[in-house]
Amino acid sequence: METPTHACCWNLLLLGWLAMAPGVAGAEELPRPLLRPGNVDLRVEGAASILPLSLEAGATVEAGVLPIATGTLSLGAELGANLCALACWVPNLFSERDTSRWDLSVVGRLGYHFTVANRNYSRMDLFGVLLGGIFEPHTTVTAPGYRFEGRGRGVILGLGMGGNYFPSASRFFLGFEARLRFSTGTYALTLTRGTYDFTEEDRRWLQFGLSTAFFVGVRLF
Repeated sequence: METPTHACCWNLLLLGWLAMAPGVAGAEELPRPLLRPGNVDLRVEGAASILPLSLEAGATVEAGVLPIATGTLSLGAELGANLCALACWVPNLFSERDTSRWDLSVVGRLGYHFTVANRNYSRMDLFGVLLGGIFEPHTTVTAPGYRFEGRGRGVILGLGMGGNYFPSASRFFLGFEARLRFSTGTYALTLTRGTYDFTEEDRRWLQFGLSTAFFVGVRLF
């Protein structure tokens, strides 16, 4: 026979379960940080390159395509722009020759996303990535007796690693990526003022950079 005490206990348990149910449902709705097949991430980034000292900005889209072990293979594309900063500005202070340089790149990404079984990293999507694409540098050199412009195109290769952090139950995330990239080639030079004999150093460009990017993104699907 059920006593009033038993009935009160059952009622309290029922009320407790009802109170906890929204929290449980909310927990189940938390996004799984690991990029999975079918997921698509879009992000906008700003970066500073250490070698050489320059500024970067760009946008990246990345999709999970294939589960491998406990992670996901991903494919993506990145559009970026780079402006030579201190590496150009400081030498210009001590020379009559003023050099400016900016670059564009379109890069494909082959990555592997994974998570770490640690409470401190429960909201992190970690990844390593291989980079390969087209790099297009532009330069302008101005001096008292001449001015010329250069434009080149070549292959850029690199690798990187980083992570996406989901601070809440939304689809938005913050992240970082460190990457090392290499590209080299020759400029097509055009003299726009005065007379000047181009040197081999003028014609050749080399891009070997270590940069750190910080970004905001959204998981579209």
